[in-house]
Amino acid sequence: MGKMEEVLRLIQEGKRFPKEIAEELGTTMDEVEGIIELLKSLGYIEEVEKESSCERCPLNKICGGKCVVPRVKVLKPSFDVPKGGQ
Repeated sequence: MGKMEEVLRLIQEGKRFPKEIAEELGTTMDEVEGIIELLKSLGYIEEVEKESSCERCPLNKICGGKCVVPRVKVLKPSFDVPKGGQ
């Protein structure tokens, strides 16, 4: 399996940030970011901006809101990725 497929597989498995993908693959963040840009341009993944989930949290009345970083960009596949290279 090539690096593009590995990056796509890791995103499908829940890895959302280039740093954690690079660590998993034992490569540089620059390489992973390049692969991510290529996958985005090909329509395989999309970048989604997530809002803070504080308003939906049951502890929002007593919490200082430090558990979630607002407006974090995450990656998600734009379709289901077959498991096991199928």
